[in-house]
Amino acid sequence: MVKQISEYTDINALRTLMENAKCLGRDDIWGQAFRQSCVLQGKNQNDALSQGFYEMLAAYEGLLSQKNGKNTVATRTRQKLKNKGIVQCLEEWAVSTTPTQGFDLLIKHGLHELTGEYLVVQYPGRFSENAVQNAKKRLERQGIISNLTSGNLSEKNIKEAKERGGVEGQ
Repeated sequence: MVKQISEYTDINALRTLMENAKCLGRDDIWGQAFRQSCVLQGKNQNDALSQGFYEMLAAYEGLLSQKNGKNTVATRTRQKLKNKGIVQCLEEWAVSTTPTQGFDLLIKHGLHELTGEYLVVQYPGRFSENAVQNAKKRLERQGIISNLTSGNLSEKNIKEAKERGGVEGQ
């Protein structure tokens, strides 16, 4: 029986799988393994928002490393995290008039569910109304959340968020 990628618990095994998938031109397998490695890097967090944040950070650093051809740490993001904490980082990114480089890079690679803005929309009770509305608008401009009703996520996005342990008050 073939092991499902979602069953992997070893990041090094996932990296090997990603390398093999890349050599074989299997972008689908590479993407699934990359996503699972991000999940694993966020799994030891105390709450779902923190878990999502560290998944996002892993994805961003992974894509930066791929882009730069060497291991790349998101130094400014990590410093902001250390100085302000997760909620304040996400709040400031959401209310900013311009998206972060991380947002742009994650969107470019089809990882909208790993953006900070997506987290803000998933956990609206943790952020200001201004941050939530700005995050929704930024995602809508990317065609990510187009079925907003009564200020809530679309049914598809609610299901996806619940599967990840998100969406408070829904």
